[in-house]
Amino acid sequence: MPSSVGSSAPPQPTVPSTVLVVDDSPVNIQVLVRTLDGTGHRILVATNGKSAIEIAHRTHPDLILLDVMMPEIDGFEVCRRIKSDTATQDIAVIFLSALGEVADKVAGLQLGAVDYITKPIQAEEVLARVSNHLGVRRLEREVRKNRDELEQELASAAEMQRLILPRPLPRADGIRFGAHYETSRHVGGDYYDVVRVSEDELGILIVDVSGHGAPSAIVMAMIRAVFHACPGSKADPAAVLQFINRQFRFMWGSSMLATALYTVVSSKSLRVRGACCGHLPPLLLRGGQVELLKFEATCPLLLMELESIPCSEFVLERGDRVLFYTDGVTECEDPSENMYEIEGLMNAFRLSNGYAPEKLVEFLSADLNRFSHGREPTDDRTLLLMAVEP
Repeated sequence: MPSSVGSSAPPQPTVPSTVLVVDDSPVNIQVLVRTLDGTGHRILVATNGKSAIEIAHRTHPDLILLDVMMPEIDGFEVCRRIKSDTATQDIAVIFLSALGEVADKVAGLQLGAVDYITKPIQAEEVLARVSNHLGVRRLEREVRKNRDELEQELASAAEMQRLILPRPLPRADGIRFGAHYETSRHVGGDYYDVVRVSEDELGILIVDVSGHGAPSAIVMAMIRAVFHACPGSKADPAAVLQFINRQFRFMWGSSMLATALYTVVSSKSLRVRGACCGHLPPLLLRGGQVELLKFEATCPLLLMELESIPCSEFVLERGDRVLFYTDGVTECEDPSENMYEIEGLMNAFRLSNGYAPEKLVEFLSADLNRFSHGREPTDDRTLLLMAVEP
């Protein structure tokens, strides 16, 4: 019995490519078909431009060897039509012509051809160029396939990430919430949550993990799991953030960090107690005026032991709106790389006075898009609004 040690898997068969030969001269077609015979490619033939276009639409060849000088529809027009149609525009075109002028070659390349072979045809040159361009096509297909698979995986990851966000947001007597969550690239490191602490108290957490993409998203999901595993009632903001931080001892000293703000609000007394680890202060909208709610803060999570985290207290009034956000909002850029800044957010927040919570965050999101002219975010953007009913 032959040993399998050191044996390798049999090579995977290469899918044969399809080459369409287009020329109005039977002699030239015969020469090209004979040249390509034995290469393993599927060879198709067209004797005029109209047939070439029809065959290209029907069979979608990988490469077309296209004669320039043909009656009725010349090669340039055939190439133009093929490249202007989304169904055939990715087909590689190599022109064949006795025309040796640079202007003719440039014209062909500008139409989308990948190469230009001057007649009389040399078999070795044709084989080499066909082989090179078909190799490029195979690599392009592989890249597209891998890209599409990655896009699908990232889209699935983004959906899973959104599922761990609170939906719907909890409510307490006289307190409502609205949220907007937008990642910079499928998945992100922003996280927000609202949990019931007691009969009349809600806990509000907002976190911004440094960086973008999968690493930040993984840490974000871990923080969510740790937060929900936090023992007790989650009524002590400082203790909650300390607990989260200590579960990430293995990351202390790494390059990652997370800013966090956790507050507990009472729907009866409207007292807010909060602890801040490097996060941006929320905004308070009261009577048409906007101001910062400045929490006493310490350094971000995931860096080191936090022996003590200060806690701040505020008392809200009926009709107040409190906006929590991440720096992807204030650092949003317009096409000239000007930042939205806290002033932009405060102005928009002020103009939103009177909107219901859900409409208010939609208004702020629309203002961000207006400012950035619809550019894709370079950082995750999170807006979480708490509205105290009048």
